Amino acid sequence: MPAGLLLLCAFSCSDAEGTRSQSALPRAAAGRLDLQQTLERIRREDDLPGLAAAIARSDGSIKAAAVGVRRLGNSDPIQLTDRFHIASCTKSMTATLAAMLVEQGRLRWTSRLTDILPELRSKIRPEYRHVTLEQLLAHAARIPAYTQFGPERLEELKSLEGTPTQQRFAFLTQVLSSEAPNRGTGDEAYSNAGYTVAALILEKATGESWEQLLRTRLFQPLGMEHVGFGWPATRDSPEQPRGHLRRDGRVEPQPLDDSYLLPVALWPAGAVNGSIGNLARYAADHLRGLRGEKALLSSASYQKLHHTLDGKAEGFTLGWGVRSELEWGTVHYGAGSGGTFFTRILIVPQRDVAIVVASNSGEAARATREVLDTLLHRVGAQL
Repeated sequence: MPAGLLLLCAFSCSDAEGTRSQSALPRAAAGRLDLQQTLERIRREDDLPGLAAAIARSDGSIKAAAVGVRRLGNSDPIQLTDRFHIASCTKSMTATLAAMLVEQGRLRWTSRLTDILPELRSKIRPEYRHVTLEQLLAHAARIPAYTQFGPERLEELKSLEGTPTQQRFAFLTQVLSSEAPNRGTGDEAYSNAGYTVAALILEKATGESWEQLLRTRLFQPLGMEHVGFGWPATRDSPEQPRGHLRRDGRVEPQPLDDSYLLPVALWPAGAVNGSIGNLARYAADHLRGLRGEKALLSSASYQKLHHTLDGKAEGFTLGWGVRSELEWGTVHYGAGSGGTFFTRILIVPQRDVAIVVASNSGEAARATREVLDTLLHRVGAQL
């Protein structure tokens, strides 16, 4: 990936993100499926450094496996507690926080930006003054995309000062006062910056940072101990998996001081990292909620999060994507890549299964899709 180019939009309704072309893949043979063996086969076929997956049920059971190495050129194997960058799958977590505050009566889905942040009313363009929380989370607010931009803009955003909340406020004041609305439709309406706006609304409603809200209201209640923000491997945690990308025709691990990093202002759109098991705990909570079972939120809130605003069977919901499959029923999905990792989440309530798959390679789109297809076809068998 060219230096300075930010790309954080692997979450696409048109890409099928998991199981649309079921007939293109062979059915697994009858009998017990060896998850680690399956992952190793697919990892080798796609020449990936590492690959991990977890299968969760609504009863709390999780089966997980990881194969490969933390970085090319090193023999350290990936561990189940190692963390993967989940990029745009972070958006579903931001939307889940919003649902919590709506349930508590601190916000409404129809809360408008300038009702919560009246100090912005005179500073931003008229087109943005009445956007609502649910429009922001559904990519329906016409906020500029910020899915990719050049090195100069990246440096400008990284130079913002103050707390994360102050940086987000400064960023949005710039964007919403000077940049024209996004006129795209469907996938083209997708906006990372819209999630920064949503997070700022959550922060104003609680007086807590988005990062702290995630830790105390989502990670801790779900027992998610192996989580963080930004790239997993840093100078403080060099043992974590490195992301991998292709430079000058060669696949290379990210250096620990890589400047290719999502600015703090945009973290609510794609900065979380987590272990495959912890991510499965999160997916299992949504699985339980969609099945009407006990979860962090009410069943009505999960239904809200996982349905499109216009009632269509396919498209963006609040932080997720949804579509109907003849074989599986309603499928809920998320996918994300910042170019150096690749993560997918698939939830199929009718089959009582949630699957998470991740790789420390930005070139794992096909491999992660095959893992999902293979495992989903085996949910009725022993796993």
